[in-house]
Amino acid sequence: IRDGFVKEPAVATRRDFDPSRYTQEDLDRIKLEDGIRLHEDTKVALDIYARDTKTNPVKPFVLVVSHSTEHARALKEMIVSKGFFDGYYADKVMEIHSNQTGGEKDENIERLVSLEDPANKIEIVIHVNMLKEGWDVTNLYTVIPLRTATSMTLREQTIGRGLRLPFGKRTGHDKVDKLTIVAHDKFQEIVDAANSPDS
Repeated sequence: IRDGFVKEPAVATRRDFDPSRYTQEDLDRIKLEDGIRLHEDTKVALDIYARDTKTNPVKPFVLVVSHSTEHARALKEMIVSKGFFDGYYADKVMEIHSNQTGGEKDENIERLVSLEDPANKIEIVIHVNMLKEGWDVTNLYTVIPLRTATSMTLREQTIGRGLRLPFGKRTGHDKVDKLTIVAHDKFQEIVDAANSPDS
């Protein structure tokens, strides 16, 4: 991180936010909406950077971490509904988990492999324990963990998915060089530890 070989991880949360005042479903919606607003802001920053520097455009995507296949399905239903950003993401979201088989699984793996291709319409990937080590992309800019990340290793792996730089180096532009984790829990301590001088 200090040498600039990866994105700068940052945790985003609301000031004076009290999660005890909300149901779990409300919390999921709040985090998703916050994450999508950050995602849209990042899309604009990446588009401006690509045009200004005459480099290939980078299409960012959001990784949503769910705690079960049922939870993933409910999140997808929320995202494709008209009540979530007027249904804008209805055809831009996919879920992937170990219960998928056959053609559905093959199709989703193909979409995952091509996520860096600007022609791939997917902007939101919901997963359940599928994308740990061995899956590296350069255009992941927003992580929304909607499961309790009790394991330090799982939290580190979640952050690690998005640290690769799409342009091969840091650009000096904050939004182009940053991975944002939308969280109200234990992710900040990993970012603090990674940024510590003796890390």
